[in-house]
Amino acid sequence: MNAELPEFNVEAVRGKIGKPLKFIFIVIAVVILVVIMNPFVIVGAGQRGVVLNFGAVQDRVLDEGLHFRIPIMQKVLKVDVRIHKSQTDAESVSKDLQDTKSTIAVNYHVSPDKVNRIYQAIGTEYKERIIDPAVQEVVKAITARYTAVELITQREKIRSEIKDLLKQRLVAYDIIVDDFSIVNLF
Repeated sequence: MNAELPEFNVEAVRGKIGKPLKFIFIVIAVVILVVIMNPFVIVGAGQRGVVLNFGAVQDRVLDEGLHFRIPIMQKVLKVDVRIHKSQTDAESVSKDLQDTKSTIAVNYHVSPDKVNRIYQAIGTEYKERIIDPAVQEVVKAITARYTAVELITQREKIRSEIKDLLKQRLVAYDIIVDDFSIVNLF
């Protein structure tokens, strides 16, 4: 009863197991590399992507959706192009030298196809740098044309003039005024 055991071939087993393990290792390494390098960017609804190559703003603006970027070299900054509200307190003097105080609300959005120029020239603080000072200046310019009584009685006309002048001022910065309201005037 001396049964012989079949000869065990270690090399054959190593060859059969080694190839699938090598393949699995390569697949896992590629997946980890893709996750770490993150070559894709998703630009959400109501946003545009500003492409930066080593920090330099490019002419290309990314629309909503999934986009490829070159890892390490490219960075994509997302800019909101939906309508925003800016509320500003403005003090001015009427034609008859009466002090007036008003609260102004401006609904605006940045031009979607020009977000790269806006980011390069102004940055993301365009409300503080451009809109608020423009509102202050426009309100002072228009209210100086009217007396205190006219400011109250011709409110709609004044609102229209301020809105038109503000549109002219902000379009130079690729900021579009959607609506304008005088919340308080006292």
